[in-house]
Amino acid sequence: MNRYSRKPAVAVMVATLLAAGSYVYNTRADARAVQGPALAELERAIANPDAGMETWMAYADRLLQERRYAHAAAAYERVLETDPYSWTANLQCATALGQAGAADPFHDFLTRLLSREPRLALDILSRPVAQSYLRAERFQLLLQRAKAQSMD
Repeated sequence: MNRYSRKPAVAVMVATLLAAGSYVYNTRADARAVQGPALAELERAIANPDAGMETWMAYADRLLQERRYAHAAAAYERVLETDPYSWTANLQCATALGQAGAADPFHDFLTRLLSREPRLALDILSRPVAQSYLRAERFQLLLQRAKAQSMD
């Protein structure tokens, strides 16, 4: 029976664990880092009556990053007043409403969205943010309507 040294295997295991630990640490640091302008700076920018859609989107995105979901949804609604067919604004608004935990505004938003963009409504209802709402019959009905209208 041949006996082989365990040192190379141990060295490979240690190197693998160090690399994995470094990856996890750096990934978590990236997730915690907030990107973009500060919230106070964006609030000053939207105070200007001439603030454009891009400014409101940046403000809404920042609020979403900071987990101020109801405020983010209101800011996305402001963007949607200008461009009701904005895929990104609709998706982010639905995400914010879903994260806020308010079933009625989320349902109302999806009902309005279903009449304009049934495929987007179906996409949103398929996402994790909507899964807890699908226990309710009214959301199941929305899902069925979205599937039926998306087929057209």
